[in-house]
Amino acid sequence: MSNFVKLDIKALDSYQPLMLISPTGSGKTFSVIKYALKQNTYNKVVFAMPTKAAIREVCTKLSLFTNDVGRDDSDARLEDNFNTEEVWRKKIIVTSYERLLQQMISSPSLFSNSLLVIDEAHLLLSEGRNCTLQELLAYYKFFREKFSGKINVILLSATMPDVDSLSEYLEAKVICNDKRPVSIDVKIVKVSQKRGENYYLNKAIEFINYVKKGELKLENYKQILVYTNTRRSAEEISKLIEKELHVPTAFHHAGLPIEVRKKIEDDMRSENNQYKVIVSTDTLALSINTNVDVVVVLALKRFAGLRTYVEPSTVAQVIGRAGRPGYSEKGLALVFAEPDEVKIVNKALKKEFGKVPEPLDYPQTVLRWIYSGLDPLLLARYGYRYSPSKIKDSLLFLENIGAIQKGKVTPLGKVFAYEMVPKKGMNLLKLIIKFDKKGNPLVRALYYSFIYSFFVDEYFSRKVNEGEILRKGNPIFLDLVKSLRGSFGKYTYFTIGETLEPSTWFYYSLTVPQVISTDDIAESIRKSSEIIYNLSTYSLISEDLNKPSYFIMRLMRSYRRILREGKKGEEIIDFIRFCFSNYQELSKSKDEFFDTQWIRNA
Repeated sequence: MSNFVKLDIKALDSYQPLMLISPTGSGKTFSVIKYALKQNTYNKVVFAMPTKAAIREVCTKLSLFTNDVGRDDSDARLEDNFNTEEVWRKKIIVTSYERLLQQMISSPSLFSNSLLVIDEAHLLLSEGRNCTLQELLAYYKFFREKFSGKINVILLSATMPDVDSLSEYLEAKVICNDKRPVSIDVKIVKVSQKRGENYYLNKAIEFINYVKKGELKLENYKQILVYTNTRRSAEEISKLIEKELHVPTAFHHAGLPIEVRKKIEDDMRSENNQYKVIVSTDTLALSINTNVDVVVVLALKRFAGLRTYVEPSTVAQVIGRAGRPGYSEKGLALVFAEPDEVKIVNKALKKEFGKVPEPLDYPQTVLRWIYSGLDPLLLARYGYRYSPSKIKDSLLFLENIGAIQKGKVTPLGKVFAYEMVPKKGMNLLKLIIKFDKKGNPLVRALYYSFIYSFFVDEYFSRKVNEGEILRKGNPIFLDLVKSLRGSFGKYTYFTIGETLEPSTWFYYSLTVPQVISTDDIAESIRKSSEIIYNLSTYSLISEDLNKPSYFIMRLMRSYRRILREGKKGEEIIDFIRFCFSNYQELSKSKDEFFDTQWIRNA
């Protein structure tokens, strides 16, 4: 048992911050779960997790022992009786980084005498999570002073960066355990770099050939996890492996409906696996316990915008998924690396994870800090990597865009702060506000929601099979906005020199969940319509957008619910048609979800 991590209970009971650094599978999260269930020091324990799969897993474990646990994420909010206030009154809450941050901003008193558990803290290195995590830590440091030390934090990670400086910043005790409960053999398989070809499929073919040559005998292992980092590649690689190696496969990523993701996650913990190979993005590389024997790492580069390498900390995390105590005697990790990628793998193996960078998006953090009634320059005092000069630059940007005035948050700034709008979103919304003109309110609200999602959530960079989407999809959304289609792009071209107009496939996408994963698209459009709704509530954009934007919010939540039920094809299209055909009636309905009325109508 010496290979399993042990908490310092006395330290936690005396409000001593902890940094728990221990290999995957060594029981970090489980040890904190045990503490959370038994402790009497804190009024509230909040687990902040990076993925919905991890949130679901931790909440499920806690629910076996207590009813005093709540879950808050976009999946939980699809339930009929979800109530945010009730959830956050629970003694233990499991949530996402973003939901925790929202609560710390809107309800700071909730966190007096609380313990925050930040899992996968190495994501401070991640471009996508760095800003949120640094802001969480800044609020924690401020609250620790405000509440006279009666708040505490635990950072968990197998690949913690900046250990010395982070521990000094948090005044944290470091508990480090280097021993793995199950050892892992790591083999780097060097492959040639083939320019001009599909990077991901080339790596997949190398793996398939490796198996066909007998280098890896699939029959000797219960289950294999293959790591890639885009949703499309996960789907394509899964299908290719099944075709070439004649084994049952599945793919897993955040865009899949809840029930599909849950089925795959349950299979990974099952004694009798349905799938031999599971191809996954980061969704199964973080936090969640898996029982796979072998991990195959294919993706060591990212291609969103500029080509970059996957962080060594992420590579180490993925490798650490191989072999679990009680299921495997030894794990095996195969890393397929092009010549220039070997250095990344070596850094991962040597635990050279790099330094935590400055936040990439200062304005949104600075704005939320002001929204909380705090002096923004205090970010440099309470934050980990905040530059006073960049804080001042952000203040100038926020003043120019109309989010603050004379140091105070304007109504526009309140919407930006509450909705956690990034800098690029602020710029885009200002353009939408200026562009908005009279016309059908439902059409305008829908058009603006699609525009915001497409560009701010960067669907423009997603590689999709546009031909198949257009061939199999239905133009119902495109037909609704056709009177406006192209007009915003022309406006932005003459205003800022860029044509900001969603691609045609994006309007078709929601009608073909059998072709492209749409759960995340629906949630993105729901969030976008919520922003339009709040802008209209504050009369920052035409008030006639209030009713239709709220309708779109409910439509997208209901859409996600029927996805969860496995609806596809014509049923999806029928549901969408039903909603728009009954727009006036549904808008007046007190039912939060439209799917119940659709089912009754059928």
